[in-house]
Amino acid sequence: MFERNAEFPMAVASDDDDGLNAAIDWCCEHMRDDDILTVWTHLRSNLRNSPQLEHFVASHRNVEHVAGKGGGFVRHTGPVLMAWPGMADIGELFRFGVHHIRALGVVVSNEDTIRPWVSEVKPTILGDSTPWEVQTPEIDGIVMEALKSLTRAMNHNNTISAGSEKDQVVSTLLALHDAGITMDDEAMEGWALAHGWSGKNPQQLGKYVRDINQGKRPQCRTNVRPDYVDFLRRRASCRD
Repeated sequence: MFERNAEFPMAVASDDDDGLNAAIDWCCEHMRDDDILTVWTHLRSNLRNSPQLEHFVASHRNVEHVAGKGGGFVRHTGPVLMAWPGMADIGELFRFGVHHIRALGVVVSNEDTIRPWVSEVKPTILGDSTPWEVQTPEIDGIVMEALKSLTRAMNHNNTISAGSEKDQVVSTLLALHDAGITMDDEAMEGWALAHGWSGKNPQQLGKYVRDINQGKRPQCRTNVRPDYVDFLRRRASCRD
């Protein structure tokens, strides 16, 4: 259903000593008795990229390191510190570990890799906020209504790369495109990630939008009703 937003605090920090210290302190402030703080990196070897973070993991018994590649997931309740993820990594984390997450701190080496998600969830900015002053373009109101409807209708345990979920998503996107509605792939991917689309589904949504904007027409077995975009337009106008 639509209300699948993450119900925990979130923060982002820059990839420097001050930013990493701020992220560690922020995560520790959200710990409770018996919590485990999970440090996530994409590869296990990535931890060596930061002696500061590597020392933090090695020095505390209530800190666990997991690697996203190979199926690493959050096993214990507590804060999570993600180091250098992309939006696809955040989607995978939410797919497997959202019920255990007390708070999520993200250390970013390239702000553009997660800017659409940050623009949508508006996390606490730790340290210098200047890199985040540039926001992802706002989503067209009609597209927003379409995304909300898809979010309510989908089974989020399923992939949108096949089956009825693919049919729903692709037929809706094609209808929006054919009606001349502007779709921004990054903004839509960030919105989906912030509103309960987990795993690879936000990334796949962005790919569909890019393909359709480039003139491709992904296959689907069904079409939305002819007046569907007009229906979305009326709903969007009521919210203005």
